[in-house]
Amino acid sequence: MKKLFTLVLFAMAAFAVQAETVADYVRNIGTFTAGGTCNLSGTVKIHKNKDAVSGIQFANGYTSEGVLNENYVTVTCEGGFKAGDVITIAGAFNNDDDTKLSAIDIFTPNEDQTANVLFTTQQFINGKHAEGDPVEETFTLEEDVEVLYLGRNGKTGTFITVFKVVRDGEETPLEPEVIPDVEEGVIFDGAMIAGNNSKEWVDKFGTIEFVGTCSYDAVLVHKNTDNLPCILFEKSYQSDKQLNTYIIVHPNVEGGFKQGDKITIAGAFNNSDDSKTAAIIAFTISTDEDGNTVVNELFTTEPFINGRTSADDPVEEVYELEEDTEVIYFGRNGNTKTCITTLKIERSGEEPIIEDPTSITAISGNTASAVAFNLAGQQVDATYKGIVIQNGKKAIRK
Repeated sequence: MKKLFTLVLFAMAAFAVQAETVADYVRNIGTFTAGGTCNLSGTVKIHKNKDAVSGIQFANGYTSEGVLNENYVTVTCEGGFKAGDVITIAGAFNNDDDTKLSAIDIFTPNEDQTANVLFTTQQFINGKHAEGDPVEETFTLEEDVEVLYLGRNGKTGTFITVFKVVRDGEETPLEPEVIPDVEEGVIFDGAMIAGNNSKEWVDKFGTIEFVGTCSYDAVLVHKNTDNLPCILFEKSYQSDKQLNTYIIVHPNVEGGFKQGDKITIAGAFNNSDDSKTAAIIAFTISTDEDGNTVVNELFTTEPFINGRTSADDPVEEVYELEEDTEVIYFGRNGNTKTCITTLKIERSGEEPIIEDPTSITAISGNTASAVAFNLAGQQVDATYKGIVIQNGKKAIRK
């Protein structure tokens, strides 16, 4: 007699272990606490000194004569870190002296206040000379640890640009980045560009072209307490009437900037010398008859606040563009490093009112010798016929 065996098949679903990010400096997960001369909001130049990126700054080593000196950063998460957690770390320094190298120790303190080193990174890249990004490396914890300590192991100021701790398998992919809609009327937003390197963001909010020693950076404000992202102007925009360092701003719409566009600008500097002041000049450029570059000033801001001594936010000012221009140049007008923290340009949607050329009085012989520009901002000579800007006013030459 045949025995019937009923085979009951249990479908076993394969469950992947869900990874959890328990600490991530870039995504603000976990708690990072700076001690001593460390700074959680520093910036370091990379890509052969071109780009400034955020990083955890270690100004000094974490030990003196083998004993901890508080120049370190602690990292905590709920329940502490576990054996098997995977740490990813990368960083850079920026120094002209090739004998100065730097790395990071990950450690816990011993009872005698010496360091129990869990891991030492490879030497970080020198962003002043390297073209590549900081190199990521990983380390797996071999034991449970309540708090991770991070300290500088080297001879120069050091920056961690990536630090994260992932538990149980591969990290869950990040959600796709949501690109915000352009605020109505905004044709340029420097803060948006400074905060994100995506090309799509640049297309939405305009572009900045750096010339000379300008770059993205950060400035200390609120009596030297808080870092704000900024556009840094290390030097004045011209010397001996020659342009040397400035930015060129392009809008996110065709046709350039228009008369009536509103420019909102704010900034700060940080200097202990009370004789140092700084502001920003907005200008266009043209060429004279001899081929020399001529600066056509649009406006100069009020002096920026000194974030070292002021408890306030940078003060916003609003200017209205008086003529059409394809691009706008911005340069430092002062004697110390200067940072723009806000630069937004908006279009009201209303077409500017242009006076009827027939109502403009023809230029008399007395004023014909004054410097004049056409509506494109180009300097013109006395033979030019048509509408010109002269002494800040529109006029018509017949």
